[in-house]
Amino acid sequence: MSLSTPLHIDADILVVDDNTANVELLLALLEDEGYSRVEGICDPREVQPRVKARRPDLVLLDVRMPYLSGFDVMQQLNTLGEQVPAVIILTAQVDDATRYRALELGARDFLTKPFDHLEVLQRINNTLQLQKLMTERLERANELEYLVQERTQELARKARQEPLTGLPNRRALCDVLQQQLNAGYETVVMFLAIEGMDEIARLHGFTIADQLAAQLAQRLQAQPDLCDSTLGVWNSTEWVILSPCQHRDQAVEPLGQVVLSCFEQPFEIEQMSLHLSVRIGVSASLPGRSTDQLFRMAALALPSVAGRWRGYDDQLEQQLQRRTGMRNALRTAVENGELKLAYQPKIDLQSNRICGVEALLRWESPEYGRVSPAEFIPLAEASGDIVPIGGWVVQEAVAALVRWRTQGQVGDAFSVAVNVAPLQLAQPNFSNWLMDSVSAAGLPSTCLEIEVTESGLMQDMELALKQLQSLSDEGFKVAIDDFGTGYSSLAYLKKLPVSILKIDRAFIRELETSEQDQKLTETVIAMASHFGFSTVAEGVEDNAQLVLLRAMGCDQVQGFYFAPPLKESALLNMLSAL
Repeated sequence: MSLSTPLHIDADILVVDDNTANVELLLALLEDEGYSRVEGICDPREVQPRVKARRPDLVLLDVRMPYLSGFDVMQQLNTLGEQVPAVIILTAQVDDATRYRALELGARDFLTKPFDHLEVLQRINNTLQLQKLMTERLERANELEYLVQERTQELARKARQEPLTGLPNRRALCDVLQQQLNAGYETVVMFLAIEGMDEIARLHGFTIADQLAAQLAQRLQAQPDLCDSTLGVWNSTEWVILSPCQHRDQAVEPLGQVVLSCFEQPFEIEQMSLHLSVRIGVSASLPGRSTDQLFRMAALALPSVAGRWRGYDDQLEQQLQRRTGMRNALRTAVENGELKLAYQPKIDLQSNRICGVEALLRWESPEYGRVSPAEFIPLAEASGDIVPIGGWVVQEAVAALVRWRTQGQVGDAFSVAVNVAPLQLAQPNFSNWLMDSVSAAGLPSTCLEIEVTESGLMQDMELALKQLQSLSDEGFKVAIDDFGTGYSSLAYLKKLPVSILKIDRAFIRELETSEQDQKLTETVIAMASHFGFSTVAEGVEDNAQLVLLRAMGCDQVQGFYFAPPLKESALLNMLSAL
């Protein structure tokens, strides 16, 4: 008897048994079945050199042999790492000790002597099929690792360069200044507020404005007095010059005049004479001043009149204290009712319905107005206030979901995702507190998703794993936020109880035009499927992106194409209209 259609007749199979009759029997059986790459070995000492020379797909291995037992051979094979072939044990011994030892060493299956031919063929076929699946999974994992590393390197380069002019961007400028401070160099920071660029872009188009920026960079770089300086772009209308210079006015004055002179003559672009003006704020690397302070001081020193430069002085200190004031205001923001939650819908691509929301924190300060989360959340994390604020976010999100379920606005499967900061995960009782909060509200644990960032997890992987494992065991879903922009290591995906990968908007933004972003996104989605994760694409802004993501098999999407973060009333109106 034989299998009707062997699936892997091209597999390389090695039979190892000191009994020549057994080897010949198995080789004949395999050859009759159509396997052409089969080989027999009667001396177990020849196995390791053979495997190193050409790795087989499967080894049929006897246990009791002279010189080396089957267990000894498996120990040798296990030193090969990822190149270990699959092993089926051949044995007349069926005792538990033999089986346990073989399984401990990695045996995939057993064949009991005397052999049942049909059983032999079926078990071999099953093992080869499993080996093929594992090999494909490893290849996909390696491909993803390579793509992530390649993309990370490209992002790291782009992250330090302003794309239009090729000049150092804000991040690179901060690094250069920090290096100069660490080396003890006297450095002057010149903050250039360029005026007229926006108007020219609106009047003549962005192509002309881009050419203008490039000409300005060339003109500044051509100045001999600035040859030792670092010119960079803070943003489109604010540039920075870092110059090794003593901070006395008589030393800074010539540099200021050189920069101002670059704006005196018009720029000739496509038979047009275009004019720009500039205001320059200056700060100096006095003892005790940090990189951040120097940039802020230079920005604060900007004069109100174009064509002038001004140095920082203590009269501007009040403005410099904004961050401190905001940090203090945050401490009472919860009790004063200044914090609110906004909810961005998540769309299930199979049902095309809203399946949940992400709860996003907003701050409306009486003193500072509407403050961006990008500004106040880092302050809260640095001060430790993120712990009580994060607790408030969870309680508000849970209370909102209870209201919606009670009012019949959402179904039982509707979920709310909340962002959890690294400092929250560092609290020993966080997981227990969260479980108690959800349970006390009468909600199932499956209705709350925990979003953590890759970089946040790396701060204390062991503690994060403990906390998230406890939550996962209780049914909470754990999402990796902004996947692909941090460490993106498959190692932590195997350790952490992850159930959702959120693909960062950086890969979605140019999805229609970037073949690399398409390939990376598709690979992440395929890899997530292999691991049993679901995927959520962030920052979806147009239908073309949606069509691509749907074709790739993405599970859920969110972004301005569907809705921005909404107040609760607006969200409920949207749900009611569906």
